[in-house]
Amino acid sequence: MNPLNHVAIIMDGNGRWGLKYKNSRNEGHKAGLKTVEKIIKETIKNKIKYLTLYAFSSENWKRPKKEIEFLFGLLESFLLNRIDDLHKQDIRLKIIGIKKFSSKLNNLLKLSENKTSKNKKTSD
Repeated sequence: MNPLNHVAIIMDGNGRWGLKYKNSRNEGHKAGLKTVEKIIKETIKNKIKYLTLYAFSSENWKRPKKEIEFLFGLLESFLLNRIDDLHKQDIRLKIIGIKKFSSKLNNLLKLSENKTSKNKKTSD
């Protein structure tokens, strides 16, 4: 049994990384999403019960509108393409915080939470 029960990560710096290495903040955000995939796999492999990803603070609303739309598009795409896989892996997804997103994204978040609500593994 792993004595580590909960890992929390503040996802910060992807845009700066993207500018430095790919000349694009959005490319940094895409790379960050690939890192999230790796983190989820390692969390499962190491039997860590809770994973919290702090991904969008109130300060992030000051970003350019196009960048915010890109970020939410990444989240939407991730949920549409990966929620079934997370569900099959018995992961329960729980979105915490204030949800000031589009009604489409809020509905997708709610559907994703509901779909995985009975699962035993938790990713907050």
